[in-house]
Amino acid sequence: MYVALDKPTAVRMYGLIMKYWPLYLAELRHRIDKAADVEESLDLQRKLAKVEETEVCVVVSSEQNEVDKFRKMDLDIATHRKKMAERDLEKEFKDEDNPFRLAIVCAMWITGFDAPCVSTVYLDKPIKGHTLMQTIARANRVYDDEKENGLIVDYGNVYKQLEKAYSIYGEGGSKGGNDKGGVNKGGNERPFELLEQLAEELNESIRQTKGYLKELGFDLGKLSNVDAKPMEKIANIKVAVDCVCLNETTRTKFEILARDVFRKYKALYPEEQVKPFIRPFNAIEAIYQQLNQQTKSADVISIILDLQQVVNGSIILDDFQAKEPEGVYVDLSKLDFDKLRAAFAKTDKKNTVVFNLQRAVEKKLEQMMKENPLRMTFYERYREIIDEYNRGKSMEDTVKAFNNLNDYLRDLNVEDARAMRENLTEETLAIFDLLRNGKILSDKEIKQVKKVAVDTLTKLKDEKLKVDRWRESRQVTAQVKT
Repeated sequence: MYVALDKPTAVRMYGLIMKYWPLYLAELRHRIDKAADVEESLDLQRKLAKVEETEVCVVVSSEQNEVDKFRKMDLDIATHRKKMAERDLEKEFKDEDNPFRLAIVCAMWITGFDAPCVSTVYLDKPIKGHTLMQTIARANRVYDDEKENGLIVDYGNVYKQLEKAYSIYGEGGSKGGNDKGGVNKGGNERPFELLEQLAEELNESIRQTKGYLKELGFDLGKLSNVDAKPMEKIANIKVAVDCVCLNETTRTKFEILARDVFRKYKALYPEEQVKPFIRPFNAIEAIYQQLNQQTKSADVISIILDLQQVVNGSIILDDFQAKEPEGVYVDLSKLDFDKLRAAFAKTDKKNTVVFNLQRAVEKKLEQMMKENPLRMTFYERYREIIDEYNRGKSMEDTVKAFNNLNDYLRDLNVEDARAMRENLTEETLAIFDLLRNGKILSDKEIKQVKKVAVDTLTKLKDEKLKVDRWRESRQVTAQVKT
């Protein structure tokens, strides 16, 4: 979020950003060509793809005769106003997956606006007191597993005003000014920790993370070594990920330690004291990113495709029904689970496979539970498997967890295909299950209940759920959901 001085400045800044955006894209492409290794190149390619799709929007309040007023300053507000009128920009901006990622504002959205995924605020406007604290809070909300703090880029020396704002809450000096040596006129330490102390804390966090990785069987020095070759580094990242993925507990503990390192590194960056920690920080970040990349992309199909590389023919392929980006369609209903076991036996990254399979099964189960709440028994069985897996600490436990998940996935696929076997849609199957729950029915009665399920859904859609603009009322929205 960029906070401009006034409305004309906001529109003018949009023009400047659009002018220099192609140069930034060209710079990224140049950096990809000059990348030191494959890892850096892939990282820059992901960044380039995100920048290419990113949209910048101006969000300012309307006023009378604004089109003529802006035209006199050689500025076009009409284009921006059309976007603001026709689209729900607030909803789009709060969605982290939406390409609208940079908002240029003036007074709107800097107070009373909650968007936890905002990571950076550029301040180019004199703000003070409560408004300043609110504006900074736009970026300082903890969000998901990725973000624990925000970045404030201060173009107008707002720092002095920040100290005054802090003093209201007992954290700043009596007059907000600073003397040399980091002590203010009130005699208290300034509200930001000294750089040397931050460096010591960062060093301790890195030491703890390295120590924990060593407990799990991986030496971080293999990644931070200057002489290590690119392919060797990529292989070592995979080894590290496999060690961390022993179970949910080990992975969670590593992520907590890693995020602590990231937070302290960001607090120290870009000061001179951060230089000794760049290599270990990059190594820890590489492991963390690989872990989360796998979690976000984990699905049964991708895991099976990975295993197929180990044992050819472990899955059934149909080139004529290509649905995946790779041009391969995987028919889960015809999956050969015995060959899947054979593939697992040959892979050397067993911890990673089990962890990814767990996440993939979890996603599939979540989707099936949304479609039909009576599948709770599948959820309870899944929790039993995962609880046992998380208690394990050996390779035997990992293999057992894979076998349990494999059997569970087989049963889950049978349940997933039940609607087709019953000659119903997923929606009518859910109603059918609710109607016959706890009852013993004859074949004739089952046919009658199926007909009632189909009729009930039709009535709900044609009559009961036909409510105009129902999303505008919380009460009606709650009723529709029920």
